[in-house]
Amino acid sequence: MWVYLLKIAGWWLLSIIKFLVVPFMMMHSQKEDWTWVEIILITSSGAAGGVFIFFHAGEYIFNWITRHFGRRKKLMTKGRRFIIRVKSRWGIRGLMMISGLISVPVAALLAARFYHHQRNTLPLMIIAFFLWSVVLTSIALFSKHIIN
Repeated sequence: MWVYLLKIAGWWLLSIIKFLVVPFMMMHSQKEDWTWVEIILITSSGAAGGVFIFFHAGEYIFNWITRHFGRRKKLMTKGRRFIIRVKSRWGIRGLMMISGLISVPVAALLAARFYHHQRNTLPLMIIAFFLWSVVLTSIALFSKHIIN
């Protein structure tokens, strides 16, 4: 029982850091045989915990930086230009669409930076990662059937 819980905790923590690849790693694991539902529950709950932690930490981090260093002019890069384009065109829904591709910490920090004033931001980000978990796990399952 403890071994099973430790494995879940390991996958849960890994899904916070490398969300995009964890469903594939779990589905194609030689030592463990995870079901489609287990993978979705583990990865989405790990992502939800990560979103919660980084969203709230992000608010404190950004407030502390502003308080101690003020606002500084930032250089415009391709990445920042892309983020601004997504923010201005699609808002929080755009961030939800790309969240699974840019990782849990980055997505949560961007949500905290741009949408901390909206009450539904945190639930929407958690829903986004749940949907991403379903999509990625389904693709992983499909790829497993093709390989075998």
